[in-house]
Amino acid sequence: MIDRLAAKFGAREGTTDMRLSPSGNRIVYQTPLGTAGVAVRVADIEGSNSAVILSSNQPDVIPGGCSFKTDERLICNVTFISMSAGTRLTFGRAFSVSADGKSRIELGERVTDRTVSVDQSGASLVDWLPDDPDHILMQVNVAEKSDIGSIVQSGRSGVSVQKVELATGRMTMVESPARGVTGWDTDDRGQVRYKVLRSTNAAGYMSSKSEHYVRVRDGKDWRQIAVTDDDAGTDFAFRGFDSDRDAYLALRPKDGRMALYREPAAGGAGEMLYAHPRVDVDGLLRIGKWRRPVAVTYTDDARQYAFFDPVLEKRTRALSAALPGKPPVIVFDENGDGTKNLILAGGQSDPGRYYLYDTKARQLAALLPVRPELDGVLLGQQSAITYKARDGAAVPAYLTLPPGRTDMKGLPAIVMPHGGPWARDALGFDWLSQYFAALGYAVIQPNFRGSTGYGDSWYLDNGFKSWATAIGDVNDAGRWLLGQGADPARLAIVGWSYGGYAALQANVVEQGLYKAAVAIAPLTDFAMWKQQFLNFTNYKQVAAAVGDGPHIQAGSPTRHADKINVPVLMFHGSIDLNVDIAQARAMDAALAKAGKRHQLVVYPGLEHQLNDSAARTDMLTKSARWLAEAMPAK
Repeated sequence: MIDRLAAKFGAREGTTDMRLSPSGNRIVYQTPLGTAGVAVRVADIEGSNSAVILSSNQPDVIPGGCSFKTDERLICNVTFISMSAGTRLTFGRAFSVSADGKSRIELGERVTDRTVSVDQSGASLVDWLPDDPDHILMQVNVAEKSDIGSIVQSGRSGVSVQKVELATGRMTMVESPARGVTGWDTDDRGQVRYKVLRSTNAAGYMSSKSEHYVRVRDGKDWRQIAVTDDDAGTDFAFRGFDSDRDAYLALRPKDGRMALYREPAAGGAGEMLYAHPRVDVDGLLRIGKWRRPVAVTYTDDARQYAFFDPVLEKRTRALSAALPGKPPVIVFDENGDGTKNLILAGGQSDPGRYYLYDTKARQLAALLPVRPELDGVLLGQQSAITYKARDGAAVPAYLTLPPGRTDMKGLPAIVMPHGGPWARDALGFDWLSQYFAALGYAVIQPNFRGSTGYGDSWYLDNGFKSWATAIGDVNDAGRWLLGQGADPARLAIVGWSYGGYAALQANVVEQGLYKAAVAIAPLTDFAMWKQQFLNFTNYKQVAAAVGDGPHIQAGSPTRHADKINVPVLMFHGSIDLNVDIAQARAMDAALAKAGKRHQLVVYPGLEHQLNDSAARTDMLTKSARWLAEAMPAK
């Protein structure tokens, strides 16, 4: 049973990142190629014609992010993981690709001189120019020569805006490279009207402060609208221009949480469009030919949309009511004239399926499932709960029970803290928690203090500086499970990334609560993690987030392996760019020195997410057996 379920839940998503062509007659989407590769496929919605336009069976070459410019040509991004100056880095590149895959042109500056500073980001889309079938606007780094032999930038590169011809890649300057400019945006009508500047110091490290500017329609002069400081926390986020183009939309704080504002580009008083009393507003849903804003996005217990567009709101509700089980529905793309909508429907116990909705015929057609391997597999029921922390704080969390169960009396249980720590969990399908629920475990996913999405007071000083509070909340989730009747002899903790850190540190601060731990790609030493970024331009920001002081020693499980009294199983990819594998190796050595039962499984050539169905299946199988051996059923 373990092997069979591991293969089903460990399989990568069968369909992802679907987009609709301007006519609405074609779709583009990603699908697995082998166990670790990716194929990007273009298919006619009616008919059997389809073509793979990009593919790679290497985990360090990752095609993706393809969208139609016209029905015959797409813009695609490819991520490469490679070595530079002795350090493994990601490089992004953009391509113009024909719909049959036979023509492929790299877009943006082509750096061939080895003395030129490293350009990791490559060219990126700024404006689709929907009424111009032959061109797009792109942000392109124009690099100056430098003798720097480091991945730290020289600061002499300039980010420009170029009008790019898709058939040839030929570029025409629209905005010249400017010192300190790190990003541009348009009003989605071809006018560049937003820029952000961030300076670098003599050593090449980025400043924590960014300056944000806009200009009026048809204007040339820039007006500063915000100065943000990473070290002080987020207090402004540009979210594009409104449909009338005379105002921009931005997230700003209100009562300790982010809210959406509409502010005139010419200056003057703005207006608040939406604020939520409990959680942060995090952005906008934009769809259509001109990327019109149709809804505010936020997450309370599940992903939610506060619509500006009453027609789309009514349609979304009607489509949800029409589908079996009434799953949450989102219209996330539409064709050029708005007559066809691309829809994703899926819920807490439903991995999801893509649909096409014809707005004129009012017909809904099923396209492809997200996870076909799970068709017919019974899934656990997920619910939102809160539990009391030791200091009385009400901690939001999500509980997944095994299929058919309504309580957890006598069940084995798992505490599963999320990664980040600047992240949060929400209601919705999660393959890792659902796998363990299918094996009979009750799984709780706590949004401990230090999580994002709930405003400043919940975020505290982040999960590094406030690790003691975060880990305390995690352990209180375990005590809540036991209070609900879970088996105290079979309580484990499983986490990924920062969650892997929490799985280790939770056993440092409290012995006897858990009987086993599984840590996937874990961060294990705060000082080592800061050091990992020493040669990167954002080192100062990482160092400030982690901080200095006694919490570095106290909060690093590598320094306290002698206190961990449960069997520890760890997994890590050898080319993890988020958390270097040196972290797991250091923990492995510390546990070995302390004489603790443990194992480290390394997957060669895989990064942080272990995007390989064979590796994920192996990880799930080994984890289930590790827990079963450490916590045998009576």
